[in-house]
Amino acid sequence: MKKLLVIAGLCLVLIAMPMTIASPQLGVQNANQILTTTQHSTHLLRHHNPSLMNGTFTGIFAMKNESGYVPLGTIGGTFSDFNFEGTWAFDNESASGTFSGWTWGPLCLGELQTDGSNESQWFGGLFRVNETDNSFQAVSIVLGDNGYAIRYAIGDIQ
Repeated sequence: MKKLLVIAGLCLVLIAMPMTIASPQLGVQNANQILTTTQHSTHLLRHHNPSLMNGTFTGIFAMKNESGYVPLGTIGGTFSDFNFEGTWAFDNESASGTFSGWTWGPLCLGELQTDGSNESQWFGGLFRVNETDNSFQAVSIVLGDNGYAIRYAIGDIQ
């Protein structure tokens, strides 16, 4: 439960940072209007494109360094309404497992399980969908017993 609260707090900080930077320049009323418009646009996107509500996805997960993304492994799964679940595997076959979670607008929160382990790791992050080419990008903070890791996911929606 403590990890869940930490992830929720981190997500709130990530959401609040752009708004606090924009508020002095735009005024609080304008910043609230931008947030309302963004939430409405996300609702309209899902309302007008049902394929973004139910389907499958495939892609990679990676870390990032000075030269760009360094692929670590593959992901794949299904999503419906505001839930998702899938599998992951490192390219070097050193570990694999499952994940599941929930979305709320551009936010995601979930749990990651490694095959053969009784421990789970929580993750929280942000994602966006490119409706033009049915691709997605996501960034998340994965919390484990040894600290945290920032991971990126890039893939396609079918």
